[in-house]
Amino acid sequence: MAQTMQEIKKPILHVSCVPRKDTTLLKISLSQDDLGILYRVTSVLYNHGWDILEAVAETASDGHVQDLFVIRSWDGGEMTEELLSQIRTDLYSLFYEGKTVAMYLRENAKEEVLVRKVGDTEATLKLYNPISSDFTVMDLRMKDTPGILFQITESLFHLGIDIISFTANSFDGKIRDSFLLRTSLTGEKLDEKLVFPMLRAKLESFL
Repeated sequence: MAQTMQEIKKPILHVSCVPRKDTTLLKISLSQDDLGILYRVTSVLYNHGWDILEAVAETASDGHVQDLFVIRSWDGGEMTEELLSQIRTDLYSLFYEGKTVAMYLRENAKEEVLVRKVGDTEATLKLYNPISSDFTVMDLRMKDTPGILFQITESLFHLGIDIISFTANSFDGKIRDSFLLRTSLTGEKLDEKLVFPMLRAKLESFL
């Protein structure tokens, strides 16, 4: 009988890095686009003590996704081959083996970040839809707290919001996180009347 089923392709996950002066450029390639890429990557880097300073998602013509991350170790350490291999193993379990982020963090005794409240009374959050852009802009200013990006990406993931790009700027012990966002289901900007209040309430619940 002629074979009618297409050959099942093995999931692709390539992880590489390029050392830079004070940071590391981390490249992650996946075989398919998926909601929550930054959410999963952030959880793994948080577990290993690394911050994401910048992130950009790119989709190739063949459907593969390549995300670029500028990262920095909390203690100024360098990215080793052993650590890079462990990061790849951890990511593979989250993308292709059914492990949830909550399970992963609990296994590594980092579950406190799942329920943590930062308590920054001076935090400010801006959400707006520029006429000149296809994406929603979210701008968050608050004190620099390890793991805060994970909490933000978790909120976006649960609301079905895609992160197109992210940039963090630190100054005087504070941080400014800027995001370009869109609705995962439709690819459109976030609805100002429906989604904006939900997102604001979710973020303010732990800020």
